[in-house]
Amino acid sequence: MKAILFSTERQPGYTAPDLLPGLAHLRLTDVPTPDLPAENWVVIKSKIAGICGSDLGFLQEKPMPAAAPYFQLPVIPGHELFGEVAALGKKARGLHVGQRVSIDPTLGCKERGFKTLCPQCHQGNPGICEHLAEGCLRPGILIGICGDTGGGWGEYFVAARHRLFPLPDTIDDDEASLLEPFSVCLRAVLNNLPQRKELVVVIGAGTIGLMNVAALKAVEPSCRVACVAKYPFQAKLAQKLGADYIIDSQKEDVMERVGELADTKVRKLSDGGALLAGGVRLVYDTVTSGTTINQSLRMTRGQGVVVILGLAALPEGVDWTPIWLKEVKVIGSLTYGAEVFRGKRADTFARAIDLLTRRRADLSVIRPRKYPLEQYETALLEAASKKTSGVVKVSFAL
Repeated sequence: MKAILFSTERQPGYTAPDLLPGLAHLRLTDVPTPDLPAENWVVIKSKIAGICGSDLGFLQEKPMPAAAPYFQLPVIPGHELFGEVAALGKKARGLHVGQRVSIDPTLGCKERGFKTLCPQCHQGNPGICEHLAEGCLRPGILIGICGDTGGGWGEYFVAARHRLFPLPDTIDDDEASLLEPFSVCLRAVLNNLPQRKELVVVIGAGTIGLMNVAALKAVEPSCRVACVAKYPFQAKLAQKLGADYIIDSQKEDVMERVGELADTKVRKLSDGGALLAGGVRLVYDTVTSGTTINQSLRMTRGQGVVVILGLAALPEGVDWTPIWLKEVKVIGSLTYGAEVFRGKRADTFARAIDLLTRRRADLSVIRPRKYPLEQYETALLEAASKKTSGVVKVSFAL
């Protein structure tokens, strides 16, 4: 099968652009279709596979030391997955060849062949499984970051039956391809719920920022969402997805604007930044640069919560003072699992599909720009150049 392979080998004679130095380690090649790790696994034909910010982070060669044990090359990237059933293992029930499915790409204890679940998997948190580098699979948190499963940037990949969710016809292919990032944000919201009519802030209006806005409005429609957007095309999409306020980070003082919305004093600081005397209780930072983490911490009120929804690893210049000064909590959120909401426990993906089916969330306003695998360099550079491309989501169509 054709696939984009990410390996330690460099393409001979290829000079990678400074924007994505890791492109030198990618190549389109023919590889075997992955074997089924167990009889309850399924072969999936990849239809649309998104380019995630984490994929770009790897290709930008950003250091993430603590994640190193769970990322082992070579891999076929692509964990934002949508596809069709191509073949079923002997014990994979309830699906048929050609059926459209959404895929939870998590590779926890069950997928790795452990009969006794670790505490995190037992509690419905397989994305933070304690065995992500062990078992019958090579290290990797997700399909697309594991050398044994393949990924969406190849024609076929494999997934466990219990991680597959059949899709109704009312969810079209483009929306289906956004279910993974929407589920990421839905979990973050369900684990950090807004209150009725509460002002919450979403920093960033890339794919995750926009999905965060959609998830907030799906779960608590009355909450007032202020979205910090960098580009006009992002701002328009945030409004369509339900954001009540748009803060233009290029033209407005973000802290002043949030202070105005929160009706609190803005205190100027010696480093040129600002601190809100009060602030908001809940901030979702989907950019997680040193600048935005500082803004998040400083705009959060006493005993409020900052949810980190990005690949924050070694951000520069972060002032952690607000954590003790205002007793701010910082919570990370990474993948998906099973959450309890209004007394009912359900898989994140199942709940996401239900919200889209009932049109509590409408992701159809975002239409990915799709490229064939053969144009992977163009696609990846466009995904990494939002300012010039004006595109929120770039994907591969297979």
